Amino acid sequence: MTEPRPRQIKSKALRHLAILAVAAACALLTAESASLADDGPVLRSGLWKFERTLETNGQPTNRLQTSGLPIAQETTRCVNPTQALKVELASPQSGSCSKKDLQKTDDGYVFEKVCSGTTPIKTEIDVTGDSAYTEVNEGTIGKSSTKETLVAHRVGDC
Repeated sequence: MTEPRPRQIKSKALRHLAILAVAAACALLTAESASLADDGPVLRSGLWKFERTLETNGQPTNRLQTSGLPIAQETTRCVNPTQALKVELASPQSGSCSKKDLQKTDDGYVFEKVCSGTTPIKTEIDVTGDSAYTEVNEGTIGKSSTKETLVAHRVGDC
């Protein structure tokens, strides 16, 4: 059996270092994503108004849910939006959907939702103070682009 040459040893060492560097980067990104979700926005509980608009190929639509019922375009209810957003940001998997590439922006968060059998949905959440936020979900269904915009703002106490 022949001894490995110094060049082969150096090459193996570099490959091992590269693998360790990639593993360390993955661990840092995973830890950063988890900490972003833990530090989510803090919004005031109370009576919140939610206004939803839907678009298909850039045109307003009143798309139906899979249940066949129209999607409520406006609703007002008592909620704690901090808890709802923390759940959305913290859980890497929701049903058959998973979240990836969570990034904190100046005013909120951006990530992708990937559900089994569908194309990714890009989600942007922009928080404007403790009493308002906007969530935009964009994706495609077949050859159609879709966009759902949810504008939420606190309107009073419960």
